[in-house]
Amino acid sequence: MEVKTKETIINEIKSSNQRAIEWFNTIPVDQFFIRNGEVWSASDNVDHLIKAVKPIALALKMPRFGLQTMFGKAEHPSRTYDEICKTYADEISKGAQASGRFLPNQESPVQPEQQKKELLDQLVKANNSLLSALEKWQDLELDEYQLPHPIVGKLTIREMLFFSIYHTLRHARIEGD
Repeated sequence: MEVKTKETIINEIKSSNQRAIEWFNTIPVDQFFIRNGEVWSASDNVDHLIKAVKPIALALKMPRFGLQTMFGKAEHPSRTYDEICKTYADEISKGAQASGRFLPNQESPVQPEQQKKELLDQLVKANNSLLSALEKWQDLELDEYQLPHPIVGKLTIREMLFFSIYHTLRHARIEGD
């Protein structure tokens, strides 16, 4: 996938989010909350995506000085979308997995139809918040600042956005394993 500029990143975030929402919407509500052993349910995946997107959106809303103070300036040039996907997939294949605050916390709902709708609405809201925050960034700034990723280490903002696109598609069973 050729994702480079801020504009193409925005378009791919919108596209991946739309495709994920459409995919999650196809899952019947009686299947949406069911885990298969240790395998996450669709609701777990949506909950995890919400928990992954919100901190990125919050970080992009911070003053640049605050980001630099907390996480330093970028320590390497931004890698490509494909390189970020491969780096993340390699770590997952070695056994890396979500932990801590990124773990889903879904219970069997009393009103499953309403809970499914609310979860998907929260995912849309989190992604809209990310897009809104990203609009205020200049393209070159995406390579100047970095954020920590719990599995692959420090990523430039551009790389984190690449990760977010891939991560969304992966959890919606559209790309990756």
